[in-house]
Amino acid sequence: MIWNEILCLGDSITTGARDRYKRCYPMELARLMTEKTGEFYFCHDHGVCGETSSDLLRRVWGAAKSHKDANIAIVMIGTNDTQINTPEHIYKDNLRQIISVLQLHGMKVVVATLPKLGFTPLYLNNIDKIEVYNSVIKDLCLEMGVEICEVTNTEKYYIDGVHYSHEGYNHLAKLFANKILSLNGG
Repeated sequence: MIWNEILCLGDSITTGARDRYKRCYPMELARLMTEKTGEFYFCHDHGVCGETSSDLLRRVWGAAKSHKDANIAIVMIGTNDTQINTPEHIYKDNLRQIISVLQLHGMKVVVATLPKLGFTPLYLNNIDKIEVYNSVIKDLCLEMGVEICEVTNTEKYYIDGVHYSHEGYNHLAKLFANKILSLNGG
């Protein structure tokens, strides 16, 4: 049997918070990739609710090392950085180190842009940081030769201004599957 592993790193959006079936985009991505390619895919969900880019940086080496057969890593992090107002230069350095660790472990890295936040009291004060972080993501990915997956215009799937419905996580999975398949000429 041919199998493929994808490492998915991020926060509550990665782990599928609020999904009515307790699923997440990594589960849906594995299903979609298996359907589209005829090969078995498994996505390791390394999302942690409430995590910032600094938190992810602390654990990325262990996550990458524990999944040495993963050829692809998806990173979607930064929403919680807006809540604590992480300075742009710190966010950029965190992301640079995260990407570098994944590349050192031989993974092709895909970084997702951050979706606009809906109205939610926890993120209200620093909502403009999403644009700032997305600019960092685009510049850094270009500089490091890393793929970007745009997740703009996904707000219609929100259930609380931050997290997605089951349909929303399926939509994210579709965006990631299309990006991955385009990398492989499929």
